[in-house]
Amino acid sequence: MNSKLSVSKLVDACCITLLILIFVSKVSLKWARIIPYSIPPFIFQYGLHPFINFGLQFFITLILIYIWLKQKHEVTLSPIYKSYIYSLMAVLSIQTMFQITLVNIGSSVMVQIAGLGMALMLILVYGIIIPTLFDIKKFVFWITKICVTLVVASFLCLPFFFGDMFRGGRFVGFFKHIPHMVSASTAAFIFFFPNLFSDKKWTLKNNTPLKLVIIFILALAVLLTSTKAAFGTIAITGFVGIFLFGSKKKSIRLFKFSFLACFLVSVLLIGAPTSQFMYEVTTGKTGFGLRKAQDGVQSRMEEVTRGWSMFEKSPYFGLGLLYKFLNNSQDGIEVESYNSFKDPHNLFVSAAVIGGYPLFFFAIIGYILMIFGAFRGINQTDPNKQIIGLFLLSHLPVFVIYHAHFSLGGIADRIYWLSFGYLGQYWHKNSEIMP
Repeated sequence: MNSKLSVSKLVDACCITLLILIFVSKVSLKWARIIPYSIPPFIFQYGLHPFINFGLQFFITLILIYIWLKQKHEVTLSPIYKSYIYSLMAVLSIQTMFQITLVNIGSSVMVQIAGLGMALMLILVYGIIIPTLFDIKKFVFWITKICVTLVVASFLCLPFFFGDMFRGGRFVGFFKHIPHMVSASTAAFIFFFPNLFSDKKWTLKNNTPLKLVIIFILALAVLLTSTKAAFGTIAITGFVGIFLFGSKKKSIRLFKFSFLACFLVSVLLIGAPTSQFMYEVTTGKTGFGLRKAQDGVQSRMEEVTRGWSMFEKSPYFGLGLLYKFLNNSQDGIEVESYNSFKDPHNLFVSAAVIGGYPLFFFAIIGYILMIFGAFRGINQTDPNKQIIGLFLLSHLPVFVIYHAHFSLGGIADRIYWLSFGYLGQYWHKNSEIMP
């Protein structure tokens, strides 16, 4: 009994550490003025170096894999989800072997093998092992606590370190780059949102006014990133979530009724100009927040066209998981050599560039499974499953305009795969739809 308890505590400690690393690995201490920009291989961009991040994940992964192989699992994954995941891992492995021998002949073999290893580790650990070993309730609790704390703290510190935390007209906070704050603030808003409808007894820490202040700060943090996709994500969360999460409290019911009434009145009074504004923002005629106006449709289509041209260079095998870093060099890669202009910013085209036709079709199948998985989660009675389903549902439009997620270092990549894994669990109730 004691040994089982010790193993359980070890699993929890490992999983919580990995969840903390998701965000801490992207934190910048530039504002503190005591950390240099880079001291390889320990510090990079005033924060944790990617090598340390990968090393810590690898060490913890070895522990979790050993426990996962030895321990009988109380939670199992659905057959369809497991079939898809293991097939995806096989396709990535086979395509990488073809790329090494036929496509990227001039590039380092070890680098390409390392890229494959990190992608497989991402899928295995975050898409299979953690959802199998770490309780879903604990996952929601810790992911909420970590990202909400970082985002709220960033917002409160903004007046004191404005120059470091607000760069290029966009809110960066404690993070190294804007995409990290976008991912963290969006996740914080979505995972914290159900707390507004909690029926728990009133305490100093658990009261509706405080929760409303926090959700307002999180929403403002998202808006200050001036990211249209993130704003759309929290808008979907707010609209769907307010009907999804129930409560016995009269105050919560009144809040929901007031929200619906205000929404309907707003549609009647300012619906037309608001729609026009949103259209102009999307088409680039009007700026969003402090971000300059840019033609979103044209720029995305240019990225898709550029990506498709890259895909046509190797349509059957793809260019590889690290194609954005490879320069036909046997010397490896530099972590600073990433070029965002090499990214198609489209899930399906990005998958095609990475793994050719096989991965392109897997991306289509995967997106369909995401849709089923999102609605499956929402249809559960467990609020933890509902919020993960809502998280995925609100991100479905985002997946279309972003790249395929196989990075062990990204915030969004790791949270997405965790969401896939938890929604891919075998649930005995309401399991008619099983992604």
